[in-house]
Amino acid sequence: MRAIWIVRWVCALASCLVLCGTLSAEEPNCSEIHAIAGMAGAKSTALLMSWKQKAGISYRAKVVFALRFFEFHPSDQRAASAVLVLIPTNREQDSVWHETGALLCQNESSEDMIVLGKFGVRLPHDLARAVLLVPGKMFDYVSYANTSCGDPDSDYAVQMQVVCRSKHREFMEAVDQLPADAKKWFLSSTFNPGECRALAFPEAD
Repeated sequence: MRAIWIVRWVCALASCLVLCGTLSAEEPNCSEIHAIAGMAGAKSTALLMSWKQKAGISYRAKVVFALRFFEFHPSDQRAASAVLVLIPTNREQDSVWHETGALLCQNESSEDMIVLGKFGVRLPHDLARAVLLVPGKMFDYVSYANTSCGDPDSDYAVQMQVVCRSKHREFMEAVDQLPADAKKWFLSSTFNPGECRALAFPEAD
């Protein structure tokens, strides 16, 4: 009887560990979020690298590190490329870009939320600067516009204006390569490439 009880207890413990692991995977660890916020607010490359060691290897950590490194080295083409390869390709990745100022873990501090929120506001601007350095990634940049502008706070289309004017040929080629439905929405609701004029604006404007 005792042996049966022990077996049941071990099975219950194993189930609990599996469940806890699942929950942990769904919600980021607050220590990692704090380190990611540390990267977002770092005042030097050295501090950025120090926080990176504690931030983990999640997509969110990679985005914050790449963008902050590029902000410290805005003329570095390799840094720009590292940013552009992280342009979201699915809904989960997109949520990382547009929920930087949201509560990311149960015990996240208000200070970390503020730092990450300010970082998130700069993302469209930094992305525009990056693609100006690496216009070979223009299609990826343009392809993300419709999705980003679906966020009412995004000024992605506004930031595209300088890209369109500075790299007009590459910009127009990227627009022409969009799938038919995406191109139709882009031209009607997101951006006028002929005039390099935004059609989508953040709600605050």
